[in-house]
Amino acid sequence: MVMTITPHDDTEFATSGRRRKISKFALAGIAVLGVGGALTSAAWSDNVFFGGSASAAPFELQGLDPATNNWFDADTEGARIVLPAGSLDGIGPGISDSVTLTVRNAGELPIYLEDPDTVSAIGALFDEPAAEISYGPYSDDVLEENGDSATFVVTVTGNEDWTGTDYQGATGTLVIQIQGSSSEP
Repeated sequence: MVMTITPHDDTEFATSGRRRKISKFALAGIAVLGVGGALTSAAWSDNVFFGGSASAAPFELQGLDPATNNWFDADTEGARIVLPAGSLDGIGPGISDSVTLTVRNAGELPIYLEDPDTVSAIGALFDEPAAEISYGPYSDDVLEENGDSATFVVTVTGNEDWTGTDYQGATGTLVIQIQGSSSEP
């Protein structure tokens, strides 16, 4: 014979509201403990840190003084390298004279040379009709390392319209700027 039990308003089989709440809190507590346990049960860990000072590399373009054969920073017009007397003294109507100038990298970064620039040209030699100033190409327009140098030629040509004695013995002063950059122009 088989017996079956059928629940009938018997409180023995019904879950009370209180029992349900306790079960929910118990499950939530176990979940929190499980997550917390997972967070704190990691394997060993270790760190390494590095630190130190940093500084910008020296960056310096220098010019060679042809009179003394010494290198100078000459960073301003007032500190310019003065060319020796007679460097550009053979100028006449349609006649040129030139001088070769040298610059070098005295820093630790590559220097990209920009085209020479005439900052000023004053005096009777450069009055209208003025003598013309031109520049030859650099022997190297990128000075990669400390000590690398480049030369270029500065040419001053007398104006062909000079006639008579107007420009004989005329003089003038010329200031040339060579600029170098740490990136390609």
